[in-house]
Amino acid sequence: MSGDGLDPWATLDDLLGTEALPHHPTASGVGRLAFYGRCSTEDNQDPKTSKAWQMGEATRFVEPLGGVVVEEFFDIGQSRSLPWERRDEANRGLQALENPNRGWDGLVVGEATRCCFGNQFSLTWPKFDRYGVSLWIPSLGG
Repeated sequence: MSGDGLDPWATLDDLLGTEALPHHPTASGVGRLAFYGRCSTEDNQDPKTSKAWQMGEATRFVEPLGGVVVEEFFDIGQSRSLPWERRDEANRGLQALENPNRGWDGLVVGEATRCCFGNQFSLTWPKFDRYGVSLWIPSLGG
């Protein structure tokens, strides 16, 4: 296929019936983001401390890229084994995806093990992708 002028990624997109979203860089880099974090009560975590370190991890990652957190979703006392739809704040974030005037274009999490369990990432990511919302997970490399 090399040298024949065909884009192999476009060919794959055609075969899979998908379409890549156009890249629209912003002057401010990553831009406006929502934050998602979670703290359980089973190991007696202090919600305030847990939220602070998760937010710290998230902002240390996105601020150098021009990201700014403008909204927060933080679940307290809900197991990570619950799907996002069954966690109050995670579900509120998912519902906001449908609103084009939500005020943010990406979501950053403080720690992957706090937001996803098992195959949840593979089930949750397409919901963000569907609305062109970026998902930033520093502990997974970005």
